[in-house]
Amino acid sequence: MALKVTQGLLSTSYYPSSLPLLSPTFRKQLTQSWSKLVRAHRINKFCDRPLTIRNNNISTVTSTLLLPSSSSTSSSSSYYSTPLSTKSTAVSTNSCPLDQLDDQQFRSMFDTWDTQIPSNDSNNNNINESSMTGQCPFSGSKGFQSIRSHENINISINRDNYLNKNSDDSISKSVKSFDELPTPKSYPIVGTTLTLMAFGGAAHLHEYCDSRHKELGPIYREKLGPTDCVFIADSSMVQKVYSNEGRFPNHLVPEAWTIYNEMTGIKRGLFFMDGPEWEKRRKGLNKIFLCQPVISDYAEAFNQVVTDVITKWSDLVNQNEQNIQSNQPRSGLLTQLEQELYNWSIESLGTMIFGRRLGCVETSSELKYKTHKMENVHLFVQCVQQLFVESAKMTLLPARLAQRFNLPVWQRFMAAAGQALNLARAYVAENVAATRDNPENGSRGVLEMLLAQPRIDQDELIRIIIDLFLAAADTTSHATQWALYLLSKNPEYQQKILEQVESVVGKNGTVKTEHLKHFTLVKGVIKETLRLYPVAPFISRKLDRDIELGGYNIPANSLIGISLYTTGRDEKYWPDAKSFKPERWVRDESNRKIINSHASLPFGFGIRSCVGRRVAEIQMQFLLSRIIQKFYLEPGNADDIGIKLRMITTPESPIHLRLIDRSTV
Repeated sequence: MALKVTQGLLSTSYYPSSLPLLSPTFRKQLTQSWSKLVRAHRINKFCDRPLTIRNNNISTVTSTLLLPSSSSTSSSSSYYSTPLSTKSTAVSTNSCPLDQLDDQQFRSMFDTWDTQIPSNDSNNNNINESSMTGQCPFSGSKGFQSIRSHENINISINRDNYLNKNSDDSISKSVKSFDELPTPKSYPIVGTTLTLMAFGGAAHLHEYCDSRHKELGPIYREKLGPTDCVFIADSSMVQKVYSNEGRFPNHLVPEAWTIYNEMTGIKRGLFFMDGPEWEKRRKGLNKIFLCQPVISDYAEAFNQVVTDVITKWSDLVNQNEQNIQSNQPRSGLLTQLEQELYNWSIESLGTMIFGRRLGCVETSSELKYKTHKMENVHLFVQCVQQLFVESAKMTLLPARLAQRFNLPVWQRFMAAAGQALNLARAYVAENVAATRDNPENGSRGVLEMLLAQPRIDQDELIRIIIDLFLAAADTTSHATQWALYLLSKNPEYQQKILEQVESVVGKNGTVKTEHLKHFTLVKGVIKETLRLYPVAPFISRKLDRDIELGGYNIPANSLIGISLYTTGRDEKYWPDAKSFKPERWVRDESNRKIINSHASLPFGFGIRSCVGRRVAEIQMQFLLSRIIQKFYLEPGNADDIGIKLRMITTPESPIHLRLIDRSTV
């Protein structure tokens, strides 16, 4: 059966007339004419809920991902043709007839071709078979399986026409225009800046936007400083943005960072890449950081770093003079939690990348030999923190203006950026050289895998690794900091975690990699923490096509800001939304349908989601389970700690923890 889409219309050999795309009549006739078994998987960017078409029904399954099994050359440069193979497998009974799908579901059927198969143009008529049958770009999930041909159905699709990418008819005439979007009241020249400043400025942008959503609804438009943005706080809109982000998702890079790179001539890593360059490097990193077998090779190294953290924190407790003069349980006040977690995060990542310990986490007996190295790590942390602080300040003040007049905020930003990059470059270059010169002194690290990739030189390698450290150290450490804070405020969950850990490893047993999968409540704590305190309270996207969101036409290349802080605390998605309830993430038959997967996206979404997600999750699972196993946590602050944005979600004041040794309780 041949299917062909031309000018947004579809026709088959079974009926000669072209029918309007996505119309009920179209669906009905397509269903009637689809006499052969067809399966087409929609690749979800998280690789966990592909959609399957079987016997004209759509179901969710996780057993396979299906791609065309062989390549062919299209007769026209604007079409791609390939046999679509099918294979029998068990599917869910929770299905929907093809002719009853909504527009978004129906379009998603063809995401596989758009996501995985190179677009055809005059210079690319021959499709590389390896691009369709190679390893899954989300390696570590289900992967692409070998497909045994059972039924072949030739399908020719011009996807741009199918989605009416450049057509004036792609947006319904009933949809309101971009200019009709709800907007807050503003004033000449200053706009809404004064209102934002009343909330505390850019440091409290999350609260400001949350109040705007409460006032204007789930979608509104506002110009903040030089940035004109459409903010959305609705899971269905988020899902629609995700489904239309295309092959090369585009996001907002802070203007100050872009200017700095232009001025200094410094090329940066993955975060600053777009298009084919980004895709090439991202695929290489996916095979490492999203591949479960690869991550598992380093899990015990992560665990050893946690052992050193616990030893160091135990020294703090044991050296507390108050414990000597009292019969009370031994305890100590940890006042440098942020720095401690930075050291842990950098050490863990370094162990994975270089295959050797960096010396960032040392016990008191070893510390005197590492003073210079620790001073550099501490200075690096301070520079990164300052870099984010000054970047946030230039959210409202155009960075180009600050740079042109060399304002103090720009001077501080330049100094912090320069020092952070120089420290990181020297540190990374030193370890790259050590790995190359003495490979026998360490295990095989990610660095060796990156060096094995084609056409990558040392300068590019250093840039990629620097950005990994800049991103991972700050984000993982702050996410863990919030988790420990919430656990200290909710002791009942400490007890539940302890009981779950002991049920798996026994009392005072050793936590190992194979145990983590049983710590469902620890995983729930991580997800619940990131729901309430998302590392990035906003995710940005610029789509390459017009899109309808909430009844409004959003033109291509408009900046869309997804308000994760708002959706994560919305009672519509989360009963008792402001309460810390990790059990809401522990799936069972009673609450299986509670979680809305697009209402909390702490690691982003789609093919541009956080590449270090799985690494961060394993690191946090080890640390949280073992810290609770060793210590009872109490808040060290008299008052609750609020959020202050430094581009990411950070505590408004330092978090202190009181550590109580469980063995003395």
